[in-house]
Amino acid sequence: MIKSRINLFVVSLLTTTLFISSCKLHSELPTIIAEEIPVPILESSSIQIPVEVNLQPIINFANSKTDKVIRNPDYPNFSSFEGVEGPRASYDVLIGSLTGSMQGNMFSVGTTAAYGIAGDYCSDIVWGKCIHIRIPFSCGTNGEEKRKVKIGFSSKVEITSSYGLKTQTVVSEVKPLDPCEMTFLKIDMTNKVMDAMRPSLNDCAKFIDQQSKSTSFKAIAKDAWKELWTPIEIEGYGFLCINPNEISVSELNGTGQTLKFNIGLRANPKFKLTKDSTLKTPALPTLKTNAKSNPEFVFNMPIISSYSELTNTLSKNLKEKIFQSDDGKQTILIHQITISGKGNSTILLEMNCDLKMGIKKFKNATLYFTMKPLFDNKTQTLELSNVKLASDKKHVLLQAGTELFQKTIAQKIQQFGKTDLKPILESNKKSISDQLHKQLPNNAQLNGQVNQLKILGIYPTENNLIIHTQAIGNLNLKMSDYSF
Repeated sequence: MIKSRINLFVVSLLTTTLFISSCKLHSELPTIIAEEIPVPILESSSIQIPVEVNLQPIINFANSKTDKVIRNPDYPNFSSFEGVEGPRASYDVLIGSLTGSMQGNMFSVGTTAAYGIAGDYCSDIVWGKCIHIRIPFSCGTNGEEKRKVKIGFSSKVEITSSYGLKTQTVVSEVKPLDPCEMTFLKIDMTNKVMDAMRPSLNDCAKFIDQQSKSTSFKAIAKDAWKELWTPIEIEGYGFLCINPNEISVSELNGTGQTLKFNIGLRANPKFKLTKDSTLKTPALPTLKTNAKSNPEFVFNMPIISSYSELTNTLSKNLKEKIFQSDDGKQTILIHQITISGKGNSTILLEMNCDLKMGIKKFKNATLYFTMKPLFDNKTQTLELSNVKLASDKKHVLLQAGTELFQKTIAQKIQQFGKTDLKPILESNKKSISDQLHKQLPNNAQLNGQVNQLKILGIYPTENNLIIHTQAIGNLNLKMSDYSF
């Protein structure tokens, strides 16, 4: 959009200049010493995207995959807890719905389970054998209401450089809520049952870590990387190429049901009026870790416009148009316009036209003029200076009125050519911000705001008109109701 406004500005400016000058001159091509101006290299863009993920869909997925029953290894037969002299029992634990939350980079998952146990106990051992009838007991079985126990796991979560997931999971809590006591012997079986459950729970923790190792985001990352390298058509303007070269992720952090982290991109974006068919997607880079969690993005982008494209824009507005002086004695019919860069910051306009000056007419006259755009970075103001109409072969009309004509051109160009770009930038800032609010696939929501938009410099090189721009703002991505 900035490019379009600048093109319109150039069209308006050149139209005004041609109206003033064309009907007075018929000149030959001036000699211009080409000295290509250096165009500074823009710093790589840094794009930080804070991501907020609602954990509930992950917990729902875990609930759908978790084994709901834990039993002793010999179930339904008894297993010995402490050898012959101890109790033997058979137990089962029914896992309830999992709940989870984040605290920093620790993900805690817990549930309240219901357990029941049935077994027997030997009160006296001689030479390794029970000499009495073993005493049966039950707790939460044989029609009794099952007893409750709180079970918790805690995982330290990291994303690896190979786009995988790494967790370090431990059993953080096994807390009985109801005792399991053999009343008449005053033997509390609760802790024995809890201890018996721990190996199975530790196996669950190991299973979580094994599943994490097999989790890979690489296929998704490759698809996203390919998309980032695909030119984006901005309808009516051109194509935006992000050209990323680095992806990073910050440390995971979260509170309650919300997981937070930053995705970072380093890129060298460019805006072109035509699609670059030579772009090839490079290999997906190694994922880097970045402790930075700044939500701000700094987007440095050159807008590259060839002079042939600018010529086409001007031709659409001026070709076969007639302009005349106030008294009607001087007219100009424009047939063809060509814009070119000649180096040394110079823009050259060549125009083929028919001229009428009083009773004198010129068919297919050729006019040239040169100008140098100046940009004030502090005031964001563009103006044209050093305007010159010249030729190597002095035409009689040129000799007759050169001084007055040059003064008129200079005054009019300074009067109409000075443009304050701040209103244009403010308008574009709002338009871009509006486009940063998008509903993405899988119920993800992207929100963004451009806080500052400015032009860093304008460089009319020999082959292209290059406009360096910078946008500063913030983005965030929220994932609330997604599915696996």
